[in-house]
Amino acid sequence: MARPKNADGQRTRQAILDAALELFAQNGYFGTSLRDVAGAVGVRESALYNYFAGKDALFTAIIDADQQTKLERLSAFTDAPITDARALLEQIALSTLASFAEPRQQQLFRILMSDGIRLAADGRINLYERLGHGLEKFDALMRRLIADGWLRAGDPGMLTIAFTAPLVLWRQLHAIDAQLPIIQDQRAFVRHHVDQFLQGAAAPTARTAGPRPHAARPRAAKSSHRLSSRRQSL
Repeated sequence: MARPKNADGQRTRQAILDAALELFAQNGYFGTSLRDVAGAVGVRESALYNYFAGKDALFTAIIDADQQTKLERLSAFTDAPITDARALLEQIALSTLASFAEPRQQQLFRILMSDGIRLAADGRINLYERLGHGLEKFDALMRRLIADGWLRAGDPGMLTIAFTAPLVLWRQLHAIDAQLPIIQDQRAFVRHHVDQFLQGAAAPTARTAGPRPHAARPRAAKSSHRLSSRRQSL
């Protein structure tokens, strides 16, 4: 039987996804059955097969929707012109932390932390791809920052790890409800984090704010003669 395509069908499909996410987070993927999901939605178990082929397909749909949302959020930052590297990095970090604090993200993280390794071992999920989804966007951003002279020449992948690792740690601490200043004051944490990142990664004479003249765009490795007076802004 084909999946209904009308508005009621779409609402039911979303209700199934929402109920499954909540149950997976509460009871674990392996501790939740399709019957549990159907009961939470208020439909027969057989009705779920109008929307999803099984529990694996249901879980995959939850993951796919989250990945699409993440890519759209990141693209809004990484695809835009760069006129202020510091401000851009702070905006990305703040947006990332805000996303981590959303209830749906907390539920997803709980599932991945509790069942992710087993799901990966069973071939139900590519855990590396899931946890690293969106990193290619960060890699591309780091390459742009290097090419435009904002960051010193280096491995974009390592720069991505250096930038995102503290954010992932923040997510873990937030998940266990750690009562720490870095959790309670996100903006202060982001400012300190970006400061530390730029102290290690910024090109020696690059500036991190303000419009960049068209002529001032040589490779980072050749930028030692430029803008030395702006060093203190880093």
